[in-house]
Amino acid sequence: MPIFTAGGSDGALSRLAAVAAVAVLGIAGSAHSDRHTVRPGETLSDIAREYGSSITDLVSANGLDDADLIVAGATLVIPAVGAALRTHTVAAGENLASIAARYGSTVPALASANGIIDPNRVRIGQHLIITAPGAGGGAGATASGAVAPSGTAGTHKVTAGETLASIASRYGVPVADLAAANGIVEPFTVYNGTRLALGGGGSAGTLARCPVEGASFFNDWGFPRSGGRYHEGNDLFAPRGTPVLAPAAGSLSQVTGLIGGRQFRLTADDGTLYLGSHLDAFGARGRVGAGDIVGYVGDSGNARGSRPHVHFEVHPDGGAAVNPYPAVVTACR
Repeated sequence: MPIFTAGGSDGALSRLAAVAAVAVLGIAGSAHSDRHTVRPGETLSDIAREYGSSITDLVSANGLDDADLIVAGATLVIPAVGAALRTHTVAAGENLASIAARYGSTVPALASANGIIDPNRVRIGQHLIITAPGAGGGAGATASGAVAPSGTAGTHKVTAGETLASIASRYGVPVADLAAANGIVEPFTVYNGTRLALGGGGSAGTLARCPVEGASFFNDWGFPRSGGRYHEGNDLFAPRGTPVLAPAAGSLSQVTGLIGGRQFRLTADDGTLYLGSHLDAFGARGRVGAGDIVGYVGDSGNARGSRPHVHFEVHPDGGAAVNPYPAVVTACR
């Protein structure tokens, strides 16, 4: 999600002016007290993470038409959040008891929220999620008393005020496992409306090659989509025409549809199914090797007119999609 600055066509400048104007109008009519001035190089994802908010809420609060178009120097309204996630970095001489006392929590609550088996052992430099007493049921808690997941089986839709710790506690899942299942890294931010996998859904494994070298991306797995759908992959943004590479060796077919546009479907030798949608044009097909050019970045299908990208999915053993973010980070950064 880039920050657009002066330069380019008159049409682009007009769009930027309109976005800036909307942001200012949003401030004038808002009762929120928190505001943020966009810094050069910042993205909406960066700002949401800084304030414990969500991209969806920021877009709504500021009347933005496009989450990819925010202007350096513009002022954004930061919507209130129900329960900001607090974290603590363990310093020399601290233990779980002293940290719990500092924040008005308890040792069992902190141990549960952070998946700590031995509450007498914490590491200097370790980042801890701070939860209120009663927020967790212990690191070995089970889901026997948990409320059934909302929506798709084995998933949970994040609502306003929830944190990763509170969701983990609800289902009796260690925070570390829930974070790993959804490719979430510290400070363990979750976004309102996102659908989280509750674990057990498999791992994206490793990629032999980065699908789009030099692409920009973030962990947008589970973000809400129209029609009650949610994002079952990661979007890899790059200039139109950037080569798309086979992430593994296997057999590749090509499909064209109204939603995915030009899409490749690669069944790797280990049985993993990889999907890449919204291609501008196709490349190799049939038997391919890791790194072969299988297409080019575009905006075909229902992405027409959006910023060129490839929607990338991973289906272990050809089954349900899993979050590809950890594998993409390893292969592409």
